[in-house]
Amino acid sequence: MDPKKDYYKILGLNENAGTEDIKKAYRRLAKEYHPDRRGGDKNAENRFKEISEAYAVLKDPKKRQEYDLMRKNPFASGYGQPGGSGFHDFTNQGSGFRANFGASGSGGQFGFDDLLGDFFGFGRKRSSGSGFREDGFSSRQRRKGEDYHAEITIPFEQAALGGETFVQTPFGKKVKLRIPAGTENGKKVKMTGQGAAAPPGGVPGDLYITIHVAPHPKFERRGKDIYSTEEINFAQAFLGTEIEVTTIYGKKVKLKIPAGTNSGKTFRLKRLGIESPAGAGDHYVRIMITTPQNLNSRYKKSFEEWARSAGLIS
Repeated sequence: MDPKKDYYKILGLNENAGTEDIKKAYRRLAKEYHPDRRGGDKNAENRFKEISEAYAVLKDPKKRQEYDLMRKNPFASGYGQPGGSGFHDFTNQGSGFRANFGASGSGGQFGFDDLLGDFFGFGRKRSSGSGFREDGFSSRQRRKGEDYHAEITIPFEQAALGGETFVQTPFGKKVKLRIPAGTENGKKVKMTGQGAAAPPGGVPGDLYITIHVAPHPKFERRGKDIYSTEEINFAQAFLGTEIEVTTIYGKKVKLKIPAGTNSGKTFRLKRLGIESPAGAGDHYVRIMITTPQNLNSRYKKSFEEWARSAGLIS
């Protein structure tokens, strides 16, 4: 998370917004700025990523509390200050994705002696004092650089279909990260040798990445299966119809709706879910029937007469 960004403003909310307000604002904005609706508009794509980032923080009570604390008090514990959680923010300006890094050793603290150890090979000794050995070159010298942890958020489609993104390490290096098709929220990846620099004769630390998947305004994922909702009107439900459904791959497929379909009925599109080495999932389409809102008196009367003759009303 980036406390310099006003996530509330990004979603058009105030700081007292409730969970449902946050969810509604995200769905409205994500639907408006989704790249699929903007035909490759780069500004819309960046706005969508920004909206997704804001939602990912504010929807989570713990992350939201931490974010609010960091905004109001940048020197509070947990914002990369001594005695805090040891996490630092590094923003990947290239891809638009954010990564939070933290040292995994020594309680997550990363101080002046750590920098000396990383860049000049000095050893480090933890004690109740300053924690730094002036003679430095002791037998307690670290043989491996510090491991780091990062969190990134990727678009729903990229997690489902696979692709590549870039992660910026704590020392400013951009490294390519391959996203396998079917990547699930919370997946952890190890990038060997991309942590802190090694002391002389040692090996660099590793970078551990936790991948978060941004929600999608239309699709929901359950394992390898995709779920979506389509609306039809009363006449289509009564008489039957054929609609077009857009899959996760951007392909439009026709779905036949039988006459007499009830609201809430779910249809399966076989093997149009997420593909993986173990096979492809399915796409489930839930049908919701909408009721006409603005019938004029003539049509309303005709419909009422028909409903009475059909025995639908008395």
